[in-house]
Amino acid sequence: MPDEPLVVYSVEDGLATVELNRPARRNAIIPPMLDALTEAIETASADESVQAVLLCGAGGAFCSGLDLDAYNADPPPAWVGSSGDSGLRAHSALARCPVPIVVALERYAINGGAAYALASDLIIVGESAWLQVGEMIQGLPAPMNLAWLTTKHPESVAARIVYSGERIPGPELHLMGVAHRVVADDTVRTHATELAQRIAASPHGTPRPAKAAIRALYGVDPLAQVELARTAIPVTSSFRPSQAPDV
Repeated sequence: MPDEPLVVYSVEDGLATVELNRPARRNAIIPPMLDALTEAIETASADESVQAVLLCGAGGAFCSGLDLDAYNADPPPAWVGSSGDSGLRAHSALARCPVPIVVALERYAINGGAAYALASDLIIVGESAWLQVGEMIQGLPAPMNLAWLTTKHPESVAARIVYSGERIPGPELHLMGVAHRVVADDTVRTHATELAQRIAASPHGTPRPAKAAIRALYGVDPLAQVELARTAIPVTSSFRPSQAPDV
């Protein structure tokens, strides 16, 4: 519905739930949704009562990638010229988020949608769910997928996901260390919520310094990696995608 929020945000018992909310389009990305995502993540980050974030998608799917119909509408949407900025702000907000982020990966996370799953700290994935970064195969820029893969995973994992462009099913994501746990498809949201709630129930004030310490001890600076990836593979403000994998 037009008056439905593009991202639904709620907080309960220290857990901020951030739900992408375009179920009719399988939560496909448009810049206004990313602007709402940025606001939600920044709100959670600034709220000292929040100790964990659950990032999920409405309607039983995580994210089908960019909404090609919207990007290629005639006349072009007003937001086309600032679409790259919206994506950068969303990933920067995720990079700065001081609490652990758990993703419920239901059905699929494709191309640009995969980057938001990979930005998390822990992924719960369904047995038949999959992640796909098909952008190189399609000749499209994929800076944010590269930013998160190279921040969190070894070169062999990034190479397999990016170079092959294949759908990587949930069990294989688990074996590769990309997913924390693989569960039955109809229990993904439940398991992800329970994991995020367990983190949120930690003694108050402990998840934030724990996440900061992990990053410091590993020498990880996700914000710098996001910026480096953006400059290494720039996305121009006039970029308008034209193709994506079938789902």
